[in-house]
Amino acid sequence: MRIKFLAIIAGFLFVSIAISSCLDSDDTVELSSDATVHAFGIDTVYGKYYKFTIDQLSREIYNQDSLPVGADTIIDRILIDTFTVSGWITAKDFLYDRDTLFNKADSVDLTGALTTNRETGAPTNKGMEFKVYAPDGTYSTYTLRINRHNLEPDSLVWNRMGTIPSTTDAQKAILFNDELWIFTPSTAYKTSVKPNEYGWETAESYVGFPNNAKLETLVNVRYKEQDTETTQDKLYIVTSDKHVFASQDGREWEVVTGLGNNVRALIASFTNTLTVITDDGIYSTNDDGVTKKDGEFSGTDYPTGNIYSTNFESNYQPQVMIVGTPDSNELKQTVPWVSSNGNYWVPLNNTAYDTFCPALKNPIVTYYAGNYYIFGSKEDDKLDVIYSSVDGISWRKTERKFLLNKDITDTTAPYSIVVDSPYIWVVFGGNGSANAIWRGHLNKLLFTIQ
Repeated sequence: MRIKFLAIIAGFLFVSIAISSCLDSDDTVELSSDATVHAFGIDTVYGKYYKFTIDQLSREIYNQDSLPVGADTIIDRILIDTFTVSGWITAKDFLYDRDTLFNKADSVDLTGALTTNRETGAPTNKGMEFKVYAPDGTYSTYTLRINRHNLEPDSLVWNRMGTIPSTTDAQKAILFNDELWIFTPSTAYKTSVKPNEYGWETAESYVGFPNNAKLETLVNVRYKEQDTETTQDKLYIVTSDKHVFASQDGREWEVVTGLGNNVRALIASFTNTLTVITDDGIYSTNDDGVTKKDGEFSGTDYPTGNIYSTNFESNYQPQVMIVGTPDSNELKQTVPWVSSNGNYWVPLNNTAYDTFCPALKNPIVTYYAGNYYIFGSKEDDKLDVIYSSVDGISWRKTERKFLLNKDITDTTAPYSIVVDSPYIWVVFGGNGSANAIWRGHLNKLLFTIQ
């Protein structure tokens, strides 16, 4: 019911009660002047309760955790299940420019409190006003502001980032000294991964870079001094005649004699640890082969080429997961391998029907935003599919939200991927194809608390 001059009527009502009480007693009745909101809450949105903060200094009520996209179709008729005050409440009716008595037993339309326009998504600070009256008739004005995401938080968004000067060379992208580097057979390019500092630079010409280097074997190992916590990245690459070269700046390279001449592939497994796959087996080293610790793949058909690794934690224990190309081309699935020390590796193969990642061309694994993902190709040189997993064992093809841009899936060219959360970088180029660079991110990783 709408009541004009509600505050005056309510004030007279409280005064009448006070006078009646005084007629029956010699005690003086003093009404409270508490005109503050003590608690506020609304009904669930998509089954979840969203906590509201009350700023008593600015007289604002707001939710720090933004409501999801589409929530305006719920809050246009919703219950305010908690609105604790000492007196009573009126709500501003902007249509008739007057205050009306607020009854929390009724469903209310709170879309007027959204901090973004429900049609355009443009920001607005208008909010929704409530007057909170104390028992003595004084009042305070509170503004309710409801924060809501304008983007689907679990969607993967892609942006085309242009090209680098090289157009047709083979390439391998890698994160090195917290910058994105792209190595080609003759030149390296780099850029900051910070959005406001993005811009490609051409590195100096290589010194000592082997002309028979296999770019797909390039890895970066981070070394940390125990006493000072100082870190230093170091690059390693394998040649076609199975030697290893290393560089600390990306420009000057030299052979690492301690790693021998029968190396097939490398894994940047842990800080201070390089894992080496040879013709005879596997070992790890933290001093370029001066000391070696024999390792083991607990199974057959382990990857020996195009190896990608990702780091994560399981039960507070650091782990590394890898995928790559095994010697056998008869496998029906892409099998991740996991290690907790860089030395002993176990397969996470899956025999359950339709819950494994099928055999992909050039698979790339990453642990991103709390899930495992394998990017890969159903066809050669065409990045066209993503599989996801919560445990690294059961995999499902992503069918919605976490998807590749159509222009990416239509590109036919060799590719490499670098993940530096919140961003996923995809670099195309090689085999005579023009290069292209894409940067993706999960929306929720860029959301700020409003």
